[in-house]
Amino acid sequence: MSAPLRVLFATSEVAPLVKVGGLGDVAQALPKALAARGHRVELVLPGYAGLPAGRPVGTVPVAAGRVRARFQVTDLGDHDGVRYLTLASDAHPDWERPEGYVERHLASFVLFSRAVADLATQPGHRPDAVHCNDWHVGHVPAELRRRPAAPRSVLTIHNLAYQGLFPYDKATELGLTGYGTGNLLAQGIRYADAVTTVSPRYRDETLTPAHGSGLHHLLRSRGGDYHGILNGVDYDHFDPSTDRFLPARYDVDDLAGKAVDRAALQRASGLPVDPDVPLFAFVGRLVPQKGVEALLEGIDEIAALGIQLVVVGTGAAYERAFVRAARWHPGVAFHPDSGEATARLAYAGSDAFLAPSRYEPCGLAPLIALRYGSVPVVSRVGGMAETIGESGLGVAYDGDRAADLVAAVRAAVTRHADTAGWAALRDRGMRARFTWDDAARRYEALYRPAD
Repeated sequence: MSAPLRVLFATSEVAPLVKVGGLGDVAQALPKALAARGHRVELVLPGYAGLPAGRPVGTVPVAAGRVRARFQVTDLGDHDGVRYLTLASDAHPDWERPEGYVERHLASFVLFSRAVADLATQPGHRPDAVHCNDWHVGHVPAELRRRPAAPRSVLTIHNLAYQGLFPYDKATELGLTGYGTGNLLAQGIRYADAVTTVSPRYRDETLTPAHGSGLHHLLRSRGGDYHGILNGVDYDHFDPSTDRFLPARYDVDDLAGKAVDRAALQRASGLPVDPDVPLFAFVGRLVPQKGVEALLEGIDEIAALGIQLVVVGTGAAYERAFVRAARWHPGVAFHPDSGEATARLAYAGSDAFLAPSRYEPCGLAPLIALRYGSVPVVSRVGGMAETIGESGLGVAYDGDRAADLVAAVRAAVTRHADTAGWAALRDRGMRARFTWDDAARRYEALYRPAD
């Protein structure tokens, strides 16, 4: 390996401190993988209310148009070889934790981005590269371009649909000028030294009008500087043999604990404890992207297949519909919960995992399900087309209609009836590995200046 690098990883969330979605898992795992390869990695996130207390290590003054703020830099200590820092300002002392993927706190994220850029150019903090994640820190590359001898910037798009859109008057009030004045993600795409997204398939999809969310022309303009790098799974963090959230632990060579977890999931869901009925789970945000409408439209036919279905997630627009479905169908249960404990129990207690997404940049949840012995049933989009569809580790299908999903569930039920074949498929998935090693090597290359 070449000389170690110093990397500043800027993110709005990191598991388990603050987790909204897959970005939280990536922010925990990728810096850890880079540190394991000998790099010096610091992670910086907003100083949300309720985070653990840390050690103050300095301040960063920030100006954004007519707004002035002073950010306190706090050291939260070492986590898996990564130094965690927070930036909290007197401009938003009660900044609440992010909820869902709603584009809130736009002005606060502009201030945070400028603080990150200032931190990255301070003596003693200057890294070789700043790795920015999603729209929340999309303004950082533009700020770094304005500073002499600034480090390289890499922007990773975890979901192109969320862009940090600003009303023009608010943007000008904060002093935002130039390309992408009202769109923080577009700014990042335009000014970052390199742009990535979380799977090669999703990269190609985002270059089309259908999946480019209005930014496909801008992404095409980046040419060879736009890369698809498949996310991995932290198998230390997601491991049924050590998972503290599970009633019983197990591994591929001894599945007795999975039967215990299955019964626990059924009891917690108010379902009959039956070791033989096929048990399906859905875990995710209840938003259109995740195929929730197809699931609701097809739920009568799915329930008629004689299976049990546990749905775990939150999303105000759909929760009432799932409550009604659970009342109507004795084999359907709904947990309006986004907590880690319920999600882990659903992974461990289910036979099959539903991911009927309309689009999916990577699809970490099906990869986690594999590890827990739950066979994924996925739509063939984004990263799921590569990890599940091409590998044959689950049931992959085309289309986003309810009828397509129902047909896939029916195919999974048929395969489940072949006890030996299903066990072989399950065990092969549990042994599969999608690690961070290759991704870490590819990011290393992007952090270094081109020769």
